[in-house]
Amino acid sequence: MKLSGMRFALCSSRRGEDLALILKKQGGIPLFRPTAQTVLAEAHLLEEQLRKFAHYGADWVIFTTGTGFQQLQEQAEALGLWEAVYAQLRRSKIALRGYKARRALKGHALEAVLEDEDGTMESLMEALRVYPLTGQRVFLQLYGQPAPGLVHFLRERGAVVEEFLPYRHLCAPETGLARLMEEILAQQVDAVVFTSMPQVECLLEYAHRGGQMDHLREAFQEVWALAIGRVTARPLQEAGIRVWHPRTERMGALVTEFAAFLEEISSPRKAG
Repeated sequence: MKLSGMRFALCSSRRGEDLALILKKQGGIPLFRPTAQTVLAEAHLLEEQLRKFAHYGADWVIFTTGTGFQQLQEQAEALGLWEAVYAQLRRSKIALRGYKARRALKGHALEAVLEDEDGTMESLMEALRVYPLTGQRVFLQLYGQPAPGLVHFLRERGAVVEEFLPYRHLCAPETGLARLMEEILAQQVDAVVFTSMPQVECLLEYAHRGGQMDHLREAFQEVWALAIGRVTARPLQEAGIRVWHPRTERMGALVTEFAAFLEEISSPRKAG
């Protein structure tokens, strides 16, 4: 097995067990090193928004993450509003960003009018440009943090935007970030796996605060930075860090394609 004995630092605090299992099957050694954490909002804090949506609905509903849809459903169910919320979703035009949002809607008989091309907000906005939004009520599920660019785009086009934040991303405690940073700089891990952009941002922010960015870039010439997809890879690339990501944005693909990639670069080139 090409990954046999390789130590993988997993930056995810959610679904890390799934990725660890896949790595173990390929001979890898997973180490849980979360750099960010997801804090779910309590249903009662969102009750007013959910009751308003259940009663009035919206012309458009934009889901930016699968977790966002799942939390909308769970919180609406906790308040006894899911049936009414679901009925309003059926009446709305739905736009999606990312395959996880699409996957979350499967099985609920909900179809999207449009989806992004590559998982980016820019692609989502480009897809929305062909639709008239003046006076349209847009219920926007945020992805753990504000999205000023998307909100500005919608409002500039005349939409009335309701921002819905069912969870927040927070950076992990500094003790955990310090441990991972030490392991990367000392090359005590072979790869660091990022499955979301906040995980990347928290590590880079910690490195910036400690004046360690140059050392981190240098260390990542020996340690592999692995991203689940191009969106997660972007802040690493912008920071000048070597990063690899799979063609298919899936955890299984990340592991199997990376193993195949290592096999390819370590095999002698065929003559002629």
